[in-house]
Order: sequence, then C-alpha cells, then structure tokens
Amino acid sequence: MVGCRVLFFACMLGGAPVALSATPDGPPASSRAYIETSYLAAPRNVGPFTLARSSYNPAAKVSGAGFHYAMAEHPELNIDVFVYPAGQRAQAEAIEHGMIAFREDLAAARKQGTYSRLDELDQSRFVLTSEGVPKSIPANAVDAKVIAAIADAERIVGEKLQLSMDLSSSGMPLLSNGYLFYKQLYYIKVRVSAAQQAVAQSRFDALADQAARALVPAIQVSNVGGCTDLTVHLDAKATPDQGAVEMARQIKTHLGLNCRGSTKQAGIEELVETAEVIEIAYDPSEWKSQ
Repeated sequence: MVGCRVLFFACMLGGAPVALSATPDGPPASSRAYIETSYLAAPRNVGPFTLARSSYNPAAKVSGAGFHYAMAEHPELNIDVFVYPAGQRAQAEAIEHGMIAFREDLAAARKQGTYSRLDELDQSRFVLTSEGVPKSIPANAVDAKVIAAIADAERIVGEKLQLSMDLSSSGMPLLSNGYLFYKQLYYIKVRVSAAQQAVAQSRFDALADQAARALVPAIQVSNVGGCTDLTVHLDAKATPDQGAVEMARQIKTHLGLNCRGSTKQAGIEELVETAEVIEIAYDPSEWKSQ
C-alpha cells in the first residue's frame, strides 16, 4: 500500500528516475560521475538589475564564477554574486559550513590588508519567499501534510551578514551586506557594498535585501551527470500516509538539485539567449562524493 501511494506522488512531483528502498543503505553507485558538467546561468536582466560582467577561472573550479550586477537608479551600489560548488548536503548543514568559510574569507581579507577595519554588525536568518506561486488546497489531512513537506523542501533559507568596514587603500568607510544560500548543489553568495556617505543605512539595507531576493532565485545552476538518479528510502514500518509524506519530501528535494541527463535536457541552448552561461566541466574524481 505504501508503494502504491508514494509512486502516485512521484508521478505528481516529476520524472526523476526513482528506486524505492526500505533499508537505510546508501544509494547504488551510478555508472556516471555524480556531476559531469554544471552550467551557471545568470540572467542579463532581472528587474532593475543588469548584468555588467562575469568571471570564471577554469584553473580554480572550486571558486566557481562571479557575476557583477548594476542598478541604474543606484550607481553607488556594488552588487556581486558568487556561485561555487558545495556538494550535496542538508540545507541547514550547508549554510552552517558555508558561513564558517564566509567568515574565514573576511578574516583573510582583513589580514591581507584589504580592510583596515572590519566590524560585524548583525547576522540574521534570510528566507526567500515564493511569491506568485499558487497555493494548493488540500483535500484531506494527508494532502495537507504532503503539501507542507513539498513547501518545506522548496523553501530557500539563508543567512544575512551586515558589515561595516574601511578600505585600506583609501580609508573609505563602507556599508556591506553579505547573503549566503544553498541551492542546486552550489552556494550562492551575494555581496552588496556602498560608501557610507552615499546612502543611509536603512536605505542601503532595503536595496541590498531587494538585490538578494531578486538575483538568487533568478540565477540557476543546471547539473548534468549521474545526480539524476534517486533512491528514495522509506521506513518499512511507516504507515501509507507517512510514506506518502516522506516520498514527497525526498523527491521534491532531489528535483531541487536541478540535475539533468544531458545538456539538451538542461535547455542550455535556450538559456544562452537571455543569460550569461558559464560551463564548468569536472573530471570524474572531482565529484566522487555526493
């Protein structure tokens, strides 16, 4: 009974290859590398934000790519988005590890003399909302739990770091916000900075938040490789209703990795028409671990 109901939800949620397992063992190894190629797509225009330039060094794949955006009505803002590999982790775990690395990078910049002063003002949770998405109406209690599980799997929860600093080169005081998210097996880090004399703190915070809310959902990472495979693990003692909820959660989480079997399936030819697309090709050994 569990299998029948969860397979129904699998069909509703998407077409990922699914294998059911009632044991806690790890998924079978794919004959393909987990990630063969990732395509990082940054739209040239996102609302009031325009892509000015991009950067990528094939010799430093772990650093990913950078995208610099401009906001015509606010030229005082420097808006940079960094997209770099994280691997497969639970979202909360990924953010915890990512924030440690974020602070280490800031400390290294201070030590190297980029900043003569660097103060952390605040850190807070930053949730990206799914505005405009129609709400599903549950037919019963099980539907309600499934819908809640799907919504939880879709929710992108990151961290916001508010900073104040002085540039060593000029002594200029800066306002700077950093945002970190985990999405599609990658970190997306947004840095927004401006001279303190150019904009009030409250106005700066509002504009920086706007940039993060617009750019992070717009930037997409399409992964091609064995990551398309999915084994769903269910508790053999679970009730049919519990199995349905867990099935929905695992499949929706997997679909969020944005894995495809080929470049054609990833729709890259269509993406390049409106976005800057950076291709990162990996050797099989570089994505040994999921």
